[in-house]
Amino acid sequence: MIAIQGDLAQVRVDCSRACQECSASSLCKGSAEKEGMISARNPLAAAPGDQVLIEVPESRYNRALIGLFGSLLTGALVGTGAGYGLSGLLSLDPSLSASLGFFMGLGLAIPGLILYFRKINQRFLFPSIIDIIHKGERHG
Repeated sequence: MIAIQGDLAQVRVDCSRACQECSASSLCKGSAEKEGMISARNPLAAAPGDQVLIEVPESRYNRALIGLFGSLLTGALVGTGAGYGLSGLLSLDPSLSASLGFFMGLGLAIPGLILYFRKINQRFLFPSIIDIIHKGERHG
């Protein structure tokens, strides 16, 4: 570990074959190199210089992605259905109103998803330090 920024620690990781298949590889700076850097939650109060073991919550990433795309699809379909259903009231061509409803459904879903993911991102989706393997010089 090399630095602490609030509740997060900047961790230098040794990249291996496992890194190529890791769902956090997009968060890791240098994932194609021999070493990378990743931000991780620091519940064990590890200090700079400590060697730590991190856990990447891959199953949570997968659930979050399924939820994200499912919510976008639901918003688009509900918007399309509402647009099509309201075409008679709006005196618009059904295909035009369905298209407008599609984009309005997405437009309403996206801000809600942004707020939701900002709220859960650091708490559930960040990698986390789960063990201090070797305490460094600065550990107090």
